[in-house]
Amino acid sequence: MNWNEVIGHQDAVTIVKAMLSTGKMPHALLFTGSAGIGKSLLAKLVAAGILCSSDREKPCGHCHSCVLFGRSEHPDFIQVAPDGATIKIDQIRLLKNVAALTPAVGSGRVCLIEDAELMTVQAANSLLKLLEEPPPGLVFILIAGTSKPLLSTILSRCRKVSFYPLPASVLEQALVHKGYEPAAAAIAARLSGGRMGKALTLLAPDALVPRDMALQLLASIGQEGMTAIWEQTTKLAGLDTKDMVTVLGFFLYLLRDLLMLAGQYGEQLLYNIDLVQELAGLVSAWPECRSMVAITAVKNTIRAIESNANTRLALEELLINLKDWPEKGE
Repeated sequence: MNWNEVIGHQDAVTIVKAMLSTGKMPHALLFTGSAGIGKSLLAKLVAAGILCSSDREKPCGHCHSCVLFGRSEHPDFIQVAPDGATIKIDQIRLLKNVAALTPAVGSGRVCLIEDAELMTVQAANSLLKLLEEPPPGLVFILIAGTSKPLLSTILSRCRKVSFYPLPASVLEQALVHKGYEPAAAAIAARLSGGRMGKALTLLAPDALVPRDMALQLLASIGQEGMTAIWEQTTKLAGLDTKDMVTVLGFFLYLLRDLLMLAGQYGEQLLYNIDLVQELAGLVSAWPECRSMVAITAVKNTIRAIESNANTRLALEELLINLKDWPEKGE
């Protein structure tokens, strides 16, 4: 694990490296940014650096502490993650007990709290007491998709480091440097929304199968009769909620690309750059107004499905509406 693994986020890297080199590490850090953007990787690098015993650049990767950290065996590194859908107060109570212990290896300890925005109110209030009177040598690193759900009193006690999506060109070059084919890297970079973790997921075998399903779904809307609609509904309804939302997410990207093509904004703005020919054949049936209405409808359906609506009925309503709306989007 080294700093070169962090692609892009140079401002964040510069900030935390300066903290490590000067020894002016705050007792609590908060890393925010969308999933897969790289904040967890940097958080673990910082944790390793805090625990590193080298006098040179930290983490050195060679000292006893770094070796233990690399094996996920460091006794002074504490991780807290959601138990189910939330981080519960019992987890923070246990953390308090562990935090009261003295370091086992060096002079410091690190507690990494993943998905910190998922703490219950009781857990957050309990953590606040720890942040107000932190044990000597204990540094907290909170990771969150967004800081909005966190208590303002917790936010006031953390040094916030924000992570932003990378430009597609930067991410594409980084993926090619990792050994991926340029064409595949270009597609993954666009579809990932500037997130390295997401891009790597999209480069896995069969990762674009849900996109193929979304393209079939789009094509079925333009076919005569309702047979294709029922077939696609049955196929999607057989998926679990997560996979179904993934397909609908790709469906949104396809509609967005149709909107770009219909408005003649340029192919350089497309996500699905390998499907230009297929999408160009559908543009005449999807003018800007219709695409915009459809995008809103798909987003509403995703929210309904994630809120435990009847998935079969939600999908049927969506596809019937998409098929029935006139091409002018009226």
